[in-house]
Amino acid sequence: MATDVIRISKEAEERLEARQRENVRFTDVVIRLTDRDDDVDRFIGKYVDIDLGAGVEAVDERADRDLRDSIEGVRR
Repeated sequence: MATDVIRISKEAEERLEARQRENVRFTDVVIRLTDRDDDVDRFIGKYVDIDLGAGVEAVDERADRDLRDSIEGVRR
């Protein structure tokens, strides 16, 4: 693998070190942190078992109920 030398600030180095796992090179930390596909897969994976349609319906019903309650409050 070809290598290059890059300069980063002390703050950037400290942030990388904070995210560095044991026995892992900075190269691997940078690759892991910049892998957008991996981020999306992890995000979606967290919500595989959730029924989004039911969630939207529940929010819609609550909004309708809150609106009706508000209207009733104004009428009183």
